[in-house]
Amino acid sequence: MQPPAWAGTVDTPLSAPDAFDVPVFLRRSSPLAPAPRPTPVMVALAHQPLPQGAGIPADGAYLVGTTWRALLDATIAVGRDISSWITATPRLARHEIKARRYPLSAYLVRAGREVVPSVVYTHGTESSTRTAFGYHVGMTMAQWACQTMGLGPTTHAESAIPPGAAPGWDKTPSLPDLFGTHPATSELWLVEAKGSRRLGMGPRIKGAQQLDVGTLVPVAHQKVLCGTSLERRLFMMIDVEGDPPAGDPSNTSDEEMLQQDDEALLELARSRMLTYLALSSLPRDGLRVTAVGRPEEEAATRRAPIRLLESDGPTAELRRHVAPDSRDADIRQQHGLDMLTGRIPGTDLMLGMSRRLYGACRELAYAERRVIARVREERPMYLDELPRAVQRQENAVAQRPERQMSDRVREERAAAAQEYARRVRAEQLDDQLRSVREGFTMGDSGSWMHLIDLTPRLALPSEEGFLEAATSDTYLAVEEEALDLDTDVE
Repeated sequence: MQPPAWAGTVDTPLSAPDAFDVPVFLRRSSPLAPAPRPTPVMVALAHQPLPQGAGIPADGAYLVGTTWRALLDATIAVGRDISSWITATPRLARHEIKARRYPLSAYLVRAGREVVPSVVYTHGTESSTRTAFGYHVGMTMAQWACQTMGLGPTTHAESAIPPGAAPGWDKTPSLPDLFGTHPATSELWLVEAKGSRRLGMGPRIKGAQQLDVGTLVPVAHQKVLCGTSLERRLFMMIDVEGDPPAGDPSNTSDEEMLQQDDEALLELARSRMLTYLALSSLPRDGLRVTAVGRPEEEAATRRAPIRLLESDGPTAELRRHVAPDSRDADIRQQHGLDMLTGRIPGTDLMLGMSRRLYGACRELAYAERRVIARVREERPMYLDELPRAVQRQENAVAQRPERQMSDRVREERAAAAQEYARRVRAEQLDDQLRSVREGFTMGDSGSWMHLIDLTPRLALPSEEGFLEAATSDTYLAVEEEALDLDTDVE
């Protein structure tokens, strides 16, 4: 027997097979000024499909179909780059993935094709929790929206300096959240993300001010303000400065950009460091290789951030020709992608990446270790409070030094360390660009034996109960049996 239903509650959690719709209200202005919040009637009536093609579409009220897997991919890839702090302890990457993945399941539920906040979020939890989740879902949806418009990987503005930015970026107290380069236009995007239960004008006006970077970015750039609201249902308000670009976008594809643009490659590697560190920390016998078909040729940029492999023709065709005892070389002989995959402990996720991206991320991890080594050498006071292992001695207990530090001082110390690390990273940018390109090239031409001293055996996660998704260089699958699919229970 089910408990009686009462108005305004649903308890159908999001799950991987779910396809759902997100109303997106897109408006342009110059100078950037957020458009009024749409009324509930406007949200309910949004129905225009997002037009095909690269870049930001014309102004309108769109209803954008997407999937749970697309949101999971976005939430894992977005946010401040913490890899420099966990390259020496890569198992922590697994826990960071859980921290980014599970809040979405905790507070979002499904009502037909709509995503709505759960009754726990709206009535049960603390205001501080709602605020924190608002930030998290705002960042996730900003990444999703920008990917949907073809942007690709983004970098957190507190982790690096955008291409073409003037000196002083790292000293500015209020920056946009993200930046990235669009492959179809080669234009820099600055993105600010806002999110809350009922996102009003105040935070969005502040977001527009954060995007007004003035002479800090003298090169041409696109300002994109992404607002996510949870009242009644999940929807977005996207405000863009300026007019639509004249003429057609270039025919530069994501693949061509990765081959030609070292900074674009660095952005991709930086956005996937959590996945790399998690894979590199897994037990060796837990690593597998799976076959993914190469994407079909596209006119400009991709239409969707990821491909769902259950409906992907090239992957189905490839797997028909790959025997169960095949190795990575057999997949390459069939012109397929041999993705290294691993189950993330404590989750329903399996993540993976291509050889060339793994090689690029491995070299970036080495470069990030050099950054922190220099910070430790030049500013030891910034890092002397990092947790250290306590060695127990026989018949004695090792004691940590007694140092009392207030939360405010600790926060200031962490901010100073982060700022100095960013400065060192900027000074070592050429080294990082060169290292990542060398790793990318070596991984592309090598094998998994060259990269990890192991030839993993083949696995087909779709036959093991996983629902899969992939790009040319990344892989994500969700275990179907772990999902809440009991919607037909009376």
